[in-house]
Amino acid sequence: MHIPLDRQQDVPLYLQIEEALRRAILTGVFVDGDKLPSTRTLASELAVSRLTVDNAYAELAAKGFLRQRRGSGAYVTHPLTQARPARPASDAPFPPESFTTLTSRLDGYADAPLPDHIVNFAAGVGSPKVFPLEEFRRILLSVLSRHAEEAFSYGEYCGYYPLRDTLGRILSAQGIPTQAEQLLITNGSQHAISLVVQSLLAPGDTVIVEEPTYAEALGLLRLHRINIVTIPSDRHGMQVDLLPALLERHRPKLIYTIPNFHNPTGRCLSEARRRRLLAIAQRAGVVILEDDFVGDLRYQGKHLPALRSLAQPGAVIYVGTFSKMLLPSMRIGYLVADAEHYQGFARLKHVDSFTSSSLIQRALDAFVTVGRYDKQLRRAGRVYRQHLAVMVKALHDHLPSGCSFETPQGGLFVWLSLPPTVTTAALMPVAWRHGVTFARGECFYAQEQHGAHGLRLNFAANTPPLIEEGIARLCRAIKEVITQDAAG
Repeated sequence: MHIPLDRQQDVPLYLQIEEALRRAILTGVFVDGDKLPSTRTLASELAVSRLTVDNAYAELAAKGFLRQRRGSGAYVTHPLTQARPARPASDAPFPPESFTTLTSRLDGYADAPLPDHIVNFAAGVGSPKVFPLEEFRRILLSVLSRHAEEAFSYGEYCGYYPLRDTLGRILSAQGIPTQAEQLLITNGSQHAISLVVQSLLAPGDTVIVEEPTYAEALGLLRLHRINIVTIPSDRHGMQVDLLPALLERHRPKLIYTIPNFHNPTGRCLSEARRRRLLAIAQRAGVVILEDDFVGDLRYQGKHLPALRSLAQPGAVIYVGTFSKMLLPSMRIGYLVADAEHYQGFARLKHVDSFTSSSLIQRALDAFVTVGRYDKQLRRAGRVYRQHLAVMVKALHDHLPSGCSFETPQGGLFVWLSLPPTVTTAALMPVAWRHGVTFARGECFYAQEQHGAHGLRLNFAANTPPLIEEGIARLCRAIKEVITQDAAG
């Protein structure tokens, strides 16, 4: 059995084997009931340990692609396929079935899982395959064996102090001087943003946001009946020269910005604009909320200073997360604020969600020492840099004329612009039929129609072969829509 293994990748060999076998099953190379080679035989053929193949087969079995019979071997089994609904009429909204990015519009996580044949570029997170699962498992077991009673308690509502201290040292090493007493641990960065919005704003207040911007921030602001005023952005980030007029006209209480590897565009705010933004906001007395959700994931270009590192005390509230860098399920984020804001955020967190998982915080502190964090950062950077290069090359090879995209210097996303005659509404059903999905540009605009020709592509969450195949499918779908439009 030929399974190409890349021993230079940071993706574990057992996951490479599992993916190759799963794809072979899905494409019909193996059919239901076929017997796979024994773990000893396959390990010998691939020159890997038997444990590596055992782990690959265990992954397949857990996903429903394999059943193992004691004393007999491993046999292919196809997961139950769901009945495909009739194709909708041409004037019906797409798509009516449960597998859709329309209901859960960003990440492709519908009420039911996406079919295995769909290449999902809509995700908003990185790949769990770059996380050292075995090492973290050992740390969890160690915490449980040594501190079980404390780990299962509520803990401090501001957050586990040693973790806050560790985080403060990491941020200080990155040029953002931070004390543990300025750090509030939250249940993900979305929770941190929510605490800021609820503490500083009231219904009818105004916030200025970049256009486009993080969709869930827009949803949160709408939920609290906040007036949203947008400011355009270009390849250098927010067009801050337009800010004074907006401040004069709308008198906002807050400016929300993602200066590093922006979601969804991947852009970075230039250093000159950062300093200009801070000067304008300070003169107007407006607080800035800096969302640095993947600021560490830089693959090229020079490091840019955080807004908070350049600002006067009280001028910038800084939000970060471990969900994108490590694992989404950890749900550990944080905010950094000065005394005038911190106590209000801490009191609100106490009544809003009481505390964050003491067990996960303790395990995370044991994992995220400065040395370990840097090691994991370098590892993720190597993997994602490769993924980005594969996506950029595939887009150069296949993207039809009239389309354009921006190559980011870091982060998780590539922003693609369609021709004026092609909308995501027209593209989505065709792309779905070709076996690929994406995050629609409309989700990232306060006035959704402004995003009708943009889409966000996640290059981090898929493997290089899937990226190549997914981009080829997407570009075929775009060409089909262009041809249909030309035919009238």
